[in-house]
Amino acid sequence: MEADLLPDSDENVSAMEPLIIGSASSERTDLSDRCLELVRKSAALKSSIPDGLLSSLSHLVRSMNCYYSNLIEGHDTHPIDIERALAGDYSTDSTKRNLQAEAKAHIEVQKWIESGAVHGRTLKQATALEIHRRFCLMPSRWSCLILAAFGLLLVD
Repeated sequence: MEADLLPDSDENVSAMEPLIIGSASSERTDLSDRCLELVRKSAALKSSIPDGLLSSLSHLVRSMNCYYSNLIEGHDTHPIDIERALAGDYSTDSTKRNLQAEAKAHIEVQKWIESGAVHGRTLKQATALEIHRRFCLMPSRWSCLILAAFGLLLVD
């Protein structure tokens, strides 16, 4: 059994905390108002896009989001390799293949979230666990994908 480890940069998870703005924060009202305005404008933009274009545009934005999000984490998966992974065309190079698998999982989870599956329960622990579980689901070609604080382990 071959295992490939994609190392992280030893980031401290607590650097992201707090992820929820405390009720006592002096910025809470302003940030909440801005969030609501962003949601309103996003909904208006979405409703202005013709249905025939919406699916293609959504696919493009998901792929761009995946590319840049992974790039920020140091996982440089070229957009063409992301598209190949979505088509089931994986590289024979194990490092590139692992990055393709990560990208595909990222996009599949994004589509699941966009489907409304987490509506009304986004801040629940069970939702975070479900997102993580879905991210760990991979094609049958791989028996296990383990996401851990210290990296991504893909076991063939």
